[in-house]
Amino acid sequence: MSQSNEAQTIRRVLSVLRITLGVILLVTWYENWTKGTYTADGIAGLFNYIFNDNGGGPEFYRQFVQSTILQAPGLFAAFQLVAELLLALGLIFGAFTPIAGFGAMLFFFNLFLAYFGGNEWIWTYVLLTSAAFAVAFTQSGRAFGIDAYLYQNRGKSPMGLLW
Repeated sequence: MSQSNEAQTIRRVLSVLRITLGVILLVTWYENWTKGTYTADGIAGLFNYIFNDNGGGPEFYRQFVQSTILQAPGLFAAFQLVAELLLALGLIFGAFTPIAGFGAMLFFFNLFLAYFGGNEWIWTYVLLTSAAFAVAFTQSGRAFGIDAYLYQNRGKSPMGLLW
């Protein structure tokens, strides 16, 4: 098998992982939307649960959230609403996969930090963060994705960062 065929096979395999992560994010987005998480009160309630009821988050992380996110929870909620949806769609459709994968990696790592030390099993977030890392750095959108169309019609993206 030639090197380009091997790379394409790897991208095809990782496209399954990419789509799976996108579906996980889309389901999360939908559940959060229907539960009212994307409101100022919803975000504040979420962090209240994570930090108090669940007992998670190291002290530096709690301080960061309280000094940034919880100072403007409505603004953060709107950002979270849009960001989770765009990440999900980017991963599902293989569009701008390096950016979507990197964003998903940060999202899942954030969840790892939020729940670290609490009652929830954090290793799920380690696995999700690792999977998003693999998707972000392998151009998995070039298999079964919009990135493949962009690559065929525009060639390599600048520094490989877009597709």
